[in-house]
Amino acid sequence: MKTAYAFGVLLTFFQQSIANNDVVTLNTKGDTWIQEAAATLVLGAVPNPITGDTALWSAIMMDKMDFLQGVTQNSPGGTWCPNLGRNWCNFAYTLVGSQNVQNGKPVPASPGSRIKTHYKLNADTNLWDQNVYINGTLVSTVSTSKGQHGKTFYISIECASGTCGTAPAHSWEDISVVLNKADQSFLYSGDWQFKATGGKMSTPDSGKTWNFTTLHIPDTPAH
Repeated sequence: MKTAYAFGVLLTFFQQSIANNDVVTLNTKGDTWIQEAAATLVLGAVPNPITGDTALWSAIMMDKMDFLQGVTQNSPGGTWCPNLGRNWCNFAYTLVGSQNVQNGKPVPASPGSRIKTHYKLNADTNLWDQNVYINGTLVSTVSTSKGQHGKTFYISIECASGTCGTAPAHSWEDISVVLNKADQSFLYSGDWQFKATGGKMSTPDSGKTWNFTTLHIPDTPAH
């Protein structure tokens, strides 16, 4: 979508990041960086009533400030997916630098669907390939951010525009983060934000690959 209005809506996903409800924030340190990550959102109900643009997403912030997100959103105007109704709209998205937006095809999905986003630095192209799947079928993709390194991994809730209500309870399965080298200090063992439960981290290879148990997020006001 190339219109000025659509661009403005896209940009809000990044510009309002200081007000996001960041449930998971994992920073790398020194010369350690993220080279691959994945997370599967199990959709809950849509907000009731549907007011603002409520977004649920995983994301990676790059070292040169590109921002990669697998976005799931619902809004009354169907900004992304026409006639969205009581479904969620899902797409791959990257804010390149501070103004250039690239996104994949927006595709609707009903509550209960599983939305997987896979991020990986492609060794052949040196681009980040971002793929979004609905119930195992690839639906949206974008490749950006050549040569950049992932510095921070997020799972968040956001009110991207308007006045949002409560984001209903939902969960994240099969979360994984792969670093360029082992780093045991990447482990976070405290409680996640906004009363989320689960999400216990473990590593099968001394700190290079990190896997999470299912993360459960309760009803949470979207800001």
